[in-house]
Amino acid sequence: MKLKLTWLMTLFMAFVMQFSFAQEKTITGTVTSAADGLPLPGVNVIVQGTSRGVQTDFDGNYTIKASTGETLVFSFLGMKEATAQVAASNTINMVMSEDVETLEEIVVVGFSSKSRDELTSAVSNVTSEDLQKIAPSVSIDNMLQGVAAGVQVTAQNGKPGQTAFIRVRGIGSINAGNQPLYIVDGAQVNENDVNAINPNDVESVSVLKDAASTSIYGARGGNGVVLITTKRGKKGKDAVIKISSRLGRSRKVRDNFTMMNSAQKLQYERELGVGTGASIGSNAELNALLALDHDWQEDLLQDGLQQSFSFSVSGGEERMRYFFSLGYDDDTGIVRDIDGYNRSSGRLNVDYDAKPWLTVGTSLSFSSIEQGDPRDRNNAQNPFRAMYDYNPYEPFFRRDANGDVIFDANNNPVLNPTSAGYPVSSELRENLNTRYNNRFLGNMYLDMKLHENVKFLTQVSGIYDQFRRERFLTPGSTLDLIVNSNVATGDKTDSGSFDFTWTWLNKATYSNTFGEKHNLEVTALTEFVRRNYRDYLASGTGFVIGGPSVLDVSAAPDTVGGTRFENSLFSIAGNVDYNYDNRYILTATVRRDGSSRFGANTKYGTFYSGSLAWNINNEAFFKSNTINTLKLRASYGTSGNDQIGNYQSITAYGYAAYNGLNTLEPSNFGDPNLGWEQNTNYGVGVEFGLFNNRLRGLVDYYNRTTSDLLLNEQLPFSVGGPTVTGNLGEMVNKGWEFELAGDVIRTEDFRWTLNANLNLYDNEVTKLVNVDDPNTADNESDLFTTANFFSVLRVGEEVNTFFLTRYAGVNPANGEALYLDTDGNVTNVAAGNEVALSGKSPFADMDGSFGTSVQYKGWDLNANFYWKVGNYIYNIPESNMLADGDGIESQNQRLDAFNYWRNPGDTNVLPRPSSAGFAADAAQTSDRFLQKGDYIRLRSLQLGYTLPKRFTDAMALDNVRIYAAGTNLWTYAPEFKGDPEVGIGSGETQTAATGTIPGEFALYSYPTTATIAVGFDIQF
Repeated sequence: MKLKLTWLMTLFMAFVMQFSFAQEKTITGTVTSAADGLPLPGVNVIVQGTSRGVQTDFDGNYTIKASTGETLVFSFLGMKEATAQVAASNTINMVMSEDVETLEEIVVVGFSSKSRDELTSAVSNVTSEDLQKIAPSVSIDNMLQGVAAGVQVTAQNGKPGQTAFIRVRGIGSINAGNQPLYIVDGAQVNENDVNAINPNDVESVSVLKDAASTSIYGARGGNGVVLITTKRGKKGKDAVIKISSRLGRSRKVRDNFTMMNSAQKLQYERELGVGTGASIGSNAELNALLALDHDWQEDLLQDGLQQSFSFSVSGGEERMRYFFSLGYDDDTGIVRDIDGYNRSSGRLNVDYDAKPWLTVGTSLSFSSIEQGDPRDRNNAQNPFRAMYDYNPYEPFFRRDANGDVIFDANNNPVLNPTSAGYPVSSELRENLNTRYNNRFLGNMYLDMKLHENVKFLTQVSGIYDQFRRERFLTPGSTLDLIVNSNVATGDKTDSGSFDFTWTWLNKATYSNTFGEKHNLEVTALTEFVRRNYRDYLASGTGFVIGGPSVLDVSAAPDTVGGTRFENSLFSIAGNVDYNYDNRYILTATVRRDGSSRFGANTKYGTFYSGSLAWNINNEAFFKSNTINTLKLRASYGTSGNDQIGNYQSITAYGYAAYNGLNTLEPSNFGDPNLGWEQNTNYGVGVEFGLFNNRLRGLVDYYNRTTSDLLLNEQLPFSVGGPTVTGNLGEMVNKGWEFELAGDVIRTEDFRWTLNANLNLYDNEVTKLVNVDDPNTADNESDLFTTANFFSVLRVGEEVNTFFLTRYAGVNPANGEALYLDTDGNVTNVAAGNEVALSGKSPFADMDGSFGTSVQYKGWDLNANFYWKVGNYIYNIPESNMLADGDGIESQNQRLDAFNYWRNPGDTNVLPRPSSAGFAADAAQTSDRFLQKGDYIRLRSLQLGYTLPKRFTDAMALDNVRIYAAGTNLWTYAPEFKGDPEVGIGSGETQTAATGTIPGEFALYSYPTTATIAVGFDIQF
């Protein structure tokens, strides 16, 4: 009986199992992306309600056992979850769509990457998709203007290929450099090297703003860090080929003032009794001059032509990923007779899984840049001054008494030197000035997984910049005959440099998760940075007219010279990241740097930071249908700055003459205690998302104290009178940052987003040369002239506060220009009565941007406005255009120059012109020409259209987008006369001084241009 029961039970179980297996079957399929149709590796496929699950392979394929009626759940990071019920078919293919609301933003920060909700620090991130919405530029830094809160971007000038000044959270230093640290795929580059990078190669740009994020870079991160990450291939992706092309036209931004035409200038001269207007003897002579009326801007400038082409191919197999690109950019510029800018570039990024535990890779790029340089200084050789100075009745070519053009012996028309005495077109054609840059940038790395929880990375990065500049004064040219007493001579100067900076990084990382909620990551690293720089200069005179321009054929050598310097930095650092259940996040960093630039006693500095974040929205008690994201952040830390000249801590001597003999004199007094300039930074912030994250934003407050400022102190002349660098001051920057973005409409076919950011800045110098109280300090100790121009440092004021005599208007009785002396009394003398103008500096009190993005089916529209408020600019061109009669015979004037004092009792007028019988020079340096630089500008406007998939499929293409884009299309500046975006006032004049203060003054630099372009992107 027992045996029989056993058999019956066995038969019953067999029947049950047979029934079950009859229902369960093998399901196969492929998972692809709706965006590009490519397979998705790593997708989780789970039988709903069970623990049975698999992942798709590199080709997006999966195999799983399931029974009829059961449901398969497909999930993948950044994609909307999808389900499918098992029916009669054994094949289930799935197409997954992006989930915009849950897609995690990965941010590169320090030496790692984190999702946005894991960050404890203030980081602004700009992705390649964000950059695509911005009107394109050849330099990536210009594209960041108005995009990131707390990051102020000012174009140096409008020269093709020119880079920008980037300042992160105010002014971090005075003499020790304000530029942030630029890192491109691990390689450190300089501010002026950024234009070597093709923006089409960029995957993302992260700007690290607070000590919590920058202290891992120690001394180099004192003014913020800009991390540029280039594109790389992705595993399991077939080759993706992308072609981009753009064609554009550029034109000088329109002036917001009017210059006199011929009739007006001649009338002005006649009223003042000077120049050609005062000597006209007949109507026929007047009419002949009026017939010559023209605009010199049309003669000297042109519409620039811009061309850009980029090709890339990327992809990856099971063990190797790659990205390869080539690019070419050409911009003729807006100056006639010279070539503006062209750049050829190439890049190769490769990652290879050599072993299951070892990945090796490299990022290599090369760029070759050629630029034609017009003179950028305040003299007759500058076309941007000439186009305003030249009188409109003076012709482009010289004419005889009959009004016919005069030709030279070679039957070429002779350029008119005008009353200024020099034809600037001759300068452009015959005084050739060209710059060449070849830059090699890259890294090589080994990433090893030594243990399940331990990784080790070693990486060598470097940038090699080969620069050459050629200046050739053509023999027999106008300038050559002037400087060589009418003898055709010619001269040539070749100068250049070789600049190599390399970095060796070693990093060990331990990461683990304890109890499913405690996530710990510990990093230790060492870093060595070394820079080797050499330059040379050689010149010769005496060249054959029409002959070659190489130095070998010069008749006589002239000068030869060269210098070199080296500096290095060695660092050790540690970092701890702790994350509890993605609710409480803590980060701590300590780094010790040793810089060769400092004295023997102070060579090393230690910097640290700590930060924490609380993701309130992940708390169990926080249940809200309105608030989807809510995070609080706080940070505190220090960072350093060693960006001073080399060998400042060492006593050095130079050669000099004394009483007819050669002698040595001290050129620098070294200080073995010269040490680090240090930033102490703390801040708090809140990030939020409302209404299913349709409304997103953040608010940040920061306070940044820079102590031990590296400044130059003037020593007494009894010891030779040199300046010596010391740790001599302190200043404070603090401010607020606001970001807000909202989806007004968000449907499957239509999305309309508005965005804005606002940045408030406050700066104060709190200490100079150990003097804290400006009321008790004398002028020797609390007043520093910083750039030999118009600004000073003074305790209690903003950095680089303007230092000018105050203009008091016009005396209604006699038209005399009036000023205030230092005690506030009225005088007619400006010189010697300068005072610090409290609250007036070149730096803005606030700036920001606002824009909109509209996407409707295949159409997309993106617009961005940038604005700035509170900065002041000394307007030197206005002092020439409203010269009050001084030298107006050889320079044109603005139309409002007619509004001068004529009769007793006149008010709200310009001073009485000196040429009209008043001897005093009214155009003295004063705040009469100091103007607010407030402006708002339509920075970027772009309209694009992506072809529907039914058309691209027919052409065997994945994606085709065409677009039209414009930059700087409209500007409103209520007070400043000229273009208000001033970076370098004058390239040659300003950089020759002790330092460049962006926006301190305007002085005929290369003007900003407005651009309209059309282009296309094709992917297949």
